[in-house]
Parts: sequence; structure tokens; C-alpha cells
Amino acid sequence: MARVKINLQDDPEVPLGRELLEHLVGAHMVAHDEEELLHLVHHSIDALFATSAERSLRIMTHAAYRGQDLIVRLLDLATSQRMALTDAGIRLAGTPPRDPERFRSERLDLWSRLRDDQL
Repeated sequence: MARVKINLQDDPEVPLGRELLEHLVGAHMVAHDEEELLHLVHHSIDALFATSAERSLRIMTHAAYRGQDLIVRLLDLATSQRMALTDAGIRLAGTPPRDPERFRSERLDLWSRLRDDQL
């Protein structure tokens, strides 16, 4: 395959890359076990194999690029929160959530806001 030039902002595959990442993150958030997770991941990835190698590479590149952006933003958010808690004298080293349903709901809300660039 010849060298592929990918424009990280204006490439026509940006939306599909973003969608792929959202599906993969969503699969990890909703799967109840490893088997269900694998099924959901395969479902998301199978569409890539039905297209050309170049298009698949473009989509995967945009998914990875979006993932990197979200990871950095989540780290920024976690760092800010940790600093605020430390400044307030609160330490939360690895404590499990007291209310797992609330934790899940808050996590999904945070993901939705981050995904939609509302943070």
C-alpha cells in the first residue's frame, strides 16, 4: 500500500473514526462479561473489514486520535479533581464506590459530556 496522507481535522473519515471510538468505549461500559464485550467489539470492528485497507486505516487513525484527545482531557479532569480534593484535605486512595448505580450513572454522564465536547 502506498503512503496514506491523513488530514486529522478535515478528512472525510473523521466522523466514522469518532463513531468507532464511541462504540468501543460504549461496549466496555455496558458489557456484563468478557463474552458480551468481545461480541460488541467484534460487531464494531467487523464493519472495518468490509471496506478497503486505506479507508480502514483512515477510520482507525481518527478513532485513535480522538481516543488520545479524550484520554488527555480525562487526565486533566482527574488531576484537577485530585488537586481540589487534596487542597480540601480529602484523600480517596482507591476506595470502591459506595453507590455502584450512582457511580455508573455519573460515569456515563461524564462520558457523554466529554464525547460531545461539553467539558
